[in-house]
Amino acid sequence: MQRLDYDLYAASGETIYPAGLALKEIALGDLRGKAMFRNHSEMPKTLTPTSVEQYFDHEGTLLYVANPELTQEERFERILEDAQKPIYGPELAHSFVSSIQYFWDRMAQGATPDIALCEVVAEKMIAETTSHADQINFLSQIRVRDPFTYSHILDVAALSIALAVKIGFSRKEVKEIALASILHDLGKLVIPKNIMFKPSRLSEKEFMVMKLHPELGYKMIVHELKLGSDIARPALEHQEMYGGGGYPQNIKGDEIHPYSHVVKIADVYDALTSKRPYKESIPSSKAIKIMLGEGNKSFHPEYLKHFLELANYDDPALDPAPRWGH
Repeated sequence: MQRLDYDLYAASGETIYPAGLALKEIALGDLRGKAMFRNHSEMPKTLTPTSVEQYFDHEGTLLYVANPELTQEERFERILEDAQKPIYGPELAHSFVSSIQYFWDRMAQGATPDIALCEVVAEKMIAETTSHADQINFLSQIRVRDPFTYSHILDVAALSIALAVKIGFSRKEVKEIALASILHDLGKLVIPKNIMFKPSRLSEKEFMVMKLHPELGYKMIVHELKLGSDIARPALEHQEMYGGGGYPQNIKGDEIHPYSHVVKIADVYDALTSKRPYKESIPSSKAIKIMLGEGNKSFHPEYLKHFLELANYDDPALDPAPRWGH
């Protein structure tokens, strides 16, 4: 059960959370309208409207500002996730993003694509994810925290790697899934930018153009990068639905490649929990509840169970999946 090794204080000086207490024992309703601080001496002498429900680290740096639309439990979840140390440090995250940006830029310019660079990134991500497996308590720890657009690609890769290991894919398969997830959105490279980055809902015609990206990505991976179909299929199939009704092929169940099922779960989760020009991010528990609501209509049911276990999400209606590495 998750515990923090430090106290949390309210601006009034009262202890909201004593170090070492199991988090499930916290009365989350008591957090309403309170600022939260890790160090008693760092509380501001006066409160302003903007300081309400903020959270500072031990150096006084603002880490979190509550979204008033979130429930108290969701707000506390965000605070806890922000307090967790990501397994990819800032320097490593920046190197990943820079490498993928370089790869995409070369593809966009028509230059010879450097697939070896993607392979190196995949290997490093696998090594970091597997070596820190026993330290992972929140999915936010296995995301590449970087403000650039390319972080979405790498977030999906990191989540796909963690899920693939959790499911029990072989080392070779995990490597292929890592590479497939890095490349799964490659088709968006040729989608017009005014559609790709439109800050509002796409029109019907614009959405028809956007729906071309899976097939375009598949062709680029097979014909330009000269990679096998197994690695290319998540690009083609990550918009398919386990129960049917997706695109571009409207296939379902085992007709969809296992790699594609993994990447789809990671892709949907990251899309829900990431801020976009047209939407705010939502907390992990809310995203998972949405995914559970979709269930096997959208997702491979066994893989989704493993993902819930990876997220430390308890649902008594589901059979427990084995712990990581067992």
